[in-house]
Amino acid sequence: MINEGRPACSPVKEEVRLAKARVSAFARTSDDQIGTAASIASSASRDALKMAVNPPSISRVTRNVGAVLLVSPDPFTLVPGAALLGASYAIRSREAASLETLAKETAMCVRTIRELQSFL
Repeated sequence: MINEGRPACSPVKEEVRLAKARVSAFARTSDDQIGTAASIASSASRDALKMAVNPPSISRVTRNVGAVLLVSPDPFTLVPGAALLGASYAIRSREAASLETLAKETAMCVRTIRELQSFL
């Protein structure tokens, strides 16, 4: 039997017990969410998370500066703007990995390992 150690409960008492357990679990998770939100609310934490998710990119800055120099009306900025724009694409391959690229590479490695395991 399922209830070997306990006396049989009525269905209403069982539903009340389950409802109390759900409310208790909801209260615990709500407290955890409030604590997490409070710790992230500081500007230092928010900046650190932003840097982790989207690290600064010298390639992006170089591309933006090159585009501004290309668009500017001064004829002398055309050559440096084109050079910076071209350099931004060359630099992009040497940047540090972001969380998104790490996740993609990890998923690709897991997929490759599974394919190799299927051969064995």
